[in-house]
Amino acid sequence: MTFPLLVFLAGIVSALFHEFGHCVFYWLQGIPAAMSLVKEYPLRDITAHEYAVGSVGGPLASLLALTMSAWFLGRRATGQRAKPALSALVLASVFYFVLRGLIAVVKRSGGELEDIAGLVGLDYRAMVVLYAIIVAGALFYYVKVAGMRVGLFTTGSFLALFVGYVFVLVSVETLDASLFWERFPAIQIDDGRTYNPHR
Repeated sequence: MTFPLLVFLAGIVSALFHEFGHCVFYWLQGIPAAMSLVKEYPLRDITAHEYAVGSVGGPLASLLALTMSAWFLGRRATGQRAKPALSALVLASVFYFVLRGLIAVVKRSGGELEDIAGLVGLDYRAMVVLYAIIVAGALFYYVKVAGMRVGLFTTGSFLALFVGYVFVLVSVETLDASLFWERFPAIQIDDGRTYNPHR
């Protein structure tokens, strides 16, 4: 399997892990929740605080995936066969943080980042900065472990992989919307928002 395909597959797997993280944090609050390929679904009405706590689970799961895959990648004991898959997981996790940060900047709204930041009294832009630090640190570590030289070709390859990653996730999200979204309930958050509104 070529490395780009590994990255795209890792992107789908890491998206599933991200949504599972959301579900875990809902379950810990005693809230029933389910997930599809790219979205988590609380199954009853919730408070804004419960939603914010549930929001934490996804980014934490993504951070865990990034940390663990980078740690195993950097170990000398890790076999050569595992390294391409671990590299793909590192890049897919980094791409997730890049994508979430870009969406927050473009929309001028943090989405789940804003709810997470609100738990600790921060502006969502602080979370975007934190994401940027995570991305820079992870990429620096990845390049160092892989022994790569950063040049025009390497930068172009990363950008091409990121564009492909976004295309794959958008395609999966489109498929997911047609198969799952309206099968799960639209629920009310007590601050007036509707989560998973049906079109």
